[in-house]
Amino acid sequence: MAADFPTEPPAAAPGEDDEQHISPERLRALSDGVFAIAATLLILEVKPPGAGEGVWSGLRHEWPALDAYAVSFLIIGIAWIHHHNLFHQVLKVDRGLLFLNLGMLATIAFLPLPAATLGNHLGRGDAPAAAVFYGVSMAAASLWFTLFWNHLCRRPALMHPRARDEARRARARSLLGPVGYAVAAGVALVSPVGSLALSAAIVLYFIVGRRAPATRTRIPAASGE
Repeated sequence: MAADFPTEPPAAAPGEDDEQHISPERLRALSDGVFAIAATLLILEVKPPGAGEGVWSGLRHEWPALDAYAVSFLIIGIAWIHHHNLFHQVLKVDRGLLFLNLGMLATIAFLPLPAATLGNHLGRGDAPAAAVFYGVSMAAASLWFTLFWNHLCRRPALMHPRARDEARRARARSLLGPVGYAVAAGVALVSPVGSLALSAAIVLYFIVGRRAPATRTRIPAASGE
């Protein structure tokens, strides 16, 4: 009786890319876990009212942390939706896309720190520095999606055929995030609260805008369907 050893993979078809690719499924599974943990950690910086203070007065004292939590949670949520939609356009993942995804996950996992910093310092004398730190961190996190689309534009074979024509337009639209949050970081030097409001407006656009990631969740049909 022959041993059940895996057979050697078939040779690549003529003209087929010799580079080994992996399925997007494992990449999405890891990413989902990091997004979930980062979003959960945000609430840890919001302190509940103490036993010796009133509930509403205690919560009122926490409004900067609550505001930073709400905006940051939505930013991470929109990033997850964008990531979900982007990788539904992807047929296979190469080494470059894998490392780009690791970089994006590193910045997403980092976001609870600037959110906590802003929540702790908003309304104080060093609020502008905290708001700049927050805006720059958000810009860095969103820039990865431009890098994703740029990589896919250079390697169209990684995408579903019907997604290839849209990739360049998606790359241009993705600049709104890093540019918008960079502007918010600049506004923070004058008005930290205004900077947080601008970040909230960008999030709102990403939720309800006509071309926003939250409005596009369909998987592209395979060619021939």
